[in-house]
Amino acid sequence: MNNRHVQAFISSILSIVPMIAIILILHFSGLASITNGNDNTNILLILIGMVVLIVGLALFQIGASSSLAKVGTYMGSSLSKQKNLFIVILFSFALGLLITCAEPSIMIVSKQVTIVPGPLNAVLLVGGIAIGVGIFVVVGVLRIIYHKSLKLWYIFFYGLTFMLISLIAIDPDRRQLLPFIFDAGGVTTGSATVPFILALGAGVATVRGGKNATNDSFGLVGMASVGPIISTALLIMINANMPPYEVPAITNMSIFERFVDAFIPSSTGYGSSIEVLIAIAPILLIFFIYQSIYIKLPKNKIIKLLIGFAYTYVGLALFLSATTASMSPIGSIVGQNLALQSDWVIIAIAFAIGLVTIICEPAVHVLTKQIESVSDGRITKITVLLTLSIGVGIAIALAALRAVFKFSILYIVIPGYALALSLSFMCPDIYTAIAFDSGGTASGPMATSFVLPMIIGIVINRAGGSGEDVYEYGFGVVAMIAMTPIIAVQILGIVQKVQTDYAYKVMRSHVYSIEDAQIINF
Repeated sequence: MNNRHVQAFISSILSIVPMIAIILILHFSGLASITNGNDNTNILLILIGMVVLIVGLALFQIGASSSLAKVGTYMGSSLSKQKNLFIVILFSFALGLLITCAEPSIMIVSKQVTIVPGPLNAVLLVGGIAIGVGIFVVVGVLRIIYHKSLKLWYIFFYGLTFMLISLIAIDPDRRQLLPFIFDAGGVTTGSATVPFILALGAGVATVRGGKNATNDSFGLVGMASVGPIISTALLIMINANMPPYEVPAITNMSIFERFVDAFIPSSTGYGSSIEVLIAIAPILLIFFIYQSIYIKLPKNKIIKLLIGFAYTYVGLALFLSATTASMSPIGSIVGQNLALQSDWVIIAIAFAIGLVTIICEPAVHVLTKQIESVSDGRITKITVLLTLSIGVGIAIALAALRAVFKFSILYIVIPGYALALSLSFMCPDIYTAIAFDSGGTASGPMATSFVLPMIIGIVINRAGGSGEDVYEYGFGVVAMIAMTPIIAVQILGIVQKVQTDYAYKVMRSHVYSIEDAQIINF
């Protein structure tokens, strides 16, 4: 095991253990017990889940850097040199669409919203989201190639988004699905999608060059997050209503059976081993078709890519099985028992969970590493993580506030995105690009597998055990987790800009004096 592997396991431990620690603190403090009487099965379940999550996340991080990220870099560099615009559009769309199908967050959420049969089934839902991502990856790549303003594109597409949202908001039969529509943008960009899209954007920007190459390296993830909101909104506008949310039944399986059921095909689903294989195989196929025609990598690099994808596959399958078998059911139990506390205790605990959630997201570590690299160390990893932690803490606290007091998500997202877009004109361009990327990466598999079930559990308990309010007040937390970091990072950018301007002012005052401005006549 080399240093890179050791660092991946250390990073995984630091990512997963804090969340497990909070769950156990809530349990032993009596704020949200996860056991029933003297039965300690759930404690053992969460501890075994922790080990599987750590191993899965470590293997994924090892593999993603040498597979998904490399594919993104190779494709980005090659596509930016293409003179045939059709080829650029075709392969950007295909890879954007296929990489979305490999996103574990989408797999997790699609299971939660299609518990009972309905017209908006899992295939249609994931397909609609994937098409939205594919289209907006194309839009983002073309923006970089033609050096178009990221801010203006965000304003245009978010304006279009809220026009569609307003049409759904006035429909009494469909407006309860607004939170889920906004969630669709958040679940898209996670542990599988972010390494690829970040590398794709950086590859295109580096080869394209220009004075704004560094700024253009970011923003593609944020752009890709807009597409699913629009496509899901259109999907819901033309489809019949989703079926009522059905509270999942408590399973009587043993711990071993739960993990096996989540990992291999069974009567309850394909299992993560097959789901991840189905998701990753098309990406490999499309890339190898493209590279055999245009890139033509040497054999040793092909072998390294395949080894990287093997690590990615095993890691992602283990991670997804652990979230299904342990994190999601425990999250629901925590939420239902937390709902027994007073309103403001619930909100305070939700904020604390939010502070920790962000470091548990695999994609965030990929983003912070690239930010530190592209900015030559000026924007440190710890600075970005702290900023995101506060943003996500506020987001989950707001989600708990909605679960308790039951009000429309529009009261949060409309002023929130208005503020985010306004701040983009006051902070440096690179921070705007990083901010919108941060929003997409903050809402990954940990948010969908634990935080979302927890908020749903609060709503179910407060609604008397039914799922009638879940779509309207339970969903939406992923959307807020995606939104608040955009605001937080841009505020960080404005603060750093003020500090830099002040430092330059002080430096100039030391270098120049009044006499330096005088004209000397000889």
